[in-house]
Amino acid sequence: MLDLSTVVAGPTATMILADLGADIIKVERMEGGDDARNMGPHCGEWGAYFVPINRGKRSIAIDVTKPAGREIVFRLATGSDVFVENFRGGTAAKLGLDEAAIRARNPEIIYASLSAYGQRGPDYLKPGYDAILQARTGIVSVTGPNAETPIRAGVSILDMGAGVWMALGILAALFEKQRSGRGQRVDASLFETGVMLMCYHLLYRQFTGVSPGPEGSRHNAMAPYGAFRTADGAIMIGISNDRLFRRLCAALGREDWLSDPRFATNASRVRNRADLEGPIADLACTKPSAHWLALFKQHDVPADAVQNAQQVIDDQQVAALDQLAEVMLEGHGPAKIPRLPIGLSATPPSITSPPPKLGEHGRAILREAGYSDAEIDELVQSRACAVGG
Repeated sequence: MLDLSTVVAGPTATMILADLGADIIKVERMEGGDDARNMGPHCGEWGAYFVPINRGKRSIAIDVTKPAGREIVFRLATGSDVFVENFRGGTAAKLGLDEAAIRARNPEIIYASLSAYGQRGPDYLKPGYDAILQARTGIVSVTGPNAETPIRAGVSILDMGAGVWMALGILAALFEKQRSGRGQRVDASLFETGVMLMCYHLLYRQFTGVSPGPEGSRHNAMAPYGAFRTADGAIMIGISNDRLFRRLCAALGREDWLSDPRFATNASRVRNRADLEGPIADLACTKPSAHWLALFKQHDVPADAVQNAQQVIDDQQVAALDQLAEVMLEGHGPAKIPRLPIGLSATPPSITSPPPKLGEHGRAILREAGYSDAEIDELVQSRACAVGG
């Protein structure tokens, strides 16, 4: 699989496929490589963005603006099942690496293109990043404490989400190719991913005539639902039906709420949320989080701690699921990165190698493509590519 994608979205897709067994050849720029290599914080040469989503890949640095560099890409594409790119709209064509050019060398190839705004429409050519698309697709409008303070989601939800959709599309295309022998184009975008994630809120608007706004940690369809400060931190409580509300009342010793018409149904609890959540907040701050979590566990109430990054790393459930894998980073030592959140009983995904140094596998990749050592040396001398090994 030939991967010309950069930063987060495209590399997330190919990271998924690498863990599932694909051989990913990562094509990077000659100077600096993938932009994600330069996104900190850093430990030596290793960037926190680059490491987790580029494990298990092989790297070659190519100057695709040079004819000899493009020819390398074409020769690699000839022997590949999938070609992945996330160039800005129109860039692939300018470089001579669009679908038509690649398919001319490999008619059955799957050409996968991941973009910001999609492959057509008035905004096809616009540049875009995760936070910008969170704003455009409405996610920012329903995130944060209030409408006056626009806040993005704290993780790259559209970059990584679009990467998941791209990987799913590539797998579907590979399955079809196995059946029919035909390749096809696969498209995914941050824009479409954001609209998809907004599906509930779009229906909320259509059903009520009101556009939903930010609720903080609350939910506009359920109550009580949200984060509550405790004596030493915060916990999240989620009550989605009357059965769970009865359990919550028993845990808090507030069975009187069960006969209160303000709280008789979920709909009434949502309408009178402030009357309900205020007393819960007052009560929660009197005891530490561990007290409440033990009590809610006893009564089978959905609740859990609000944890920081270190607490997640140390979490016993993370350990039980073996979800963090140690990879050795040259010059640094071990780093823990999440495994794929997929369980397969016969073919479990695995992290086969650490992320590559820039151009680390170039010579081996070119030899596999049929280049002689003399030809490789000439390509390196002409700065069409840079290789290691």
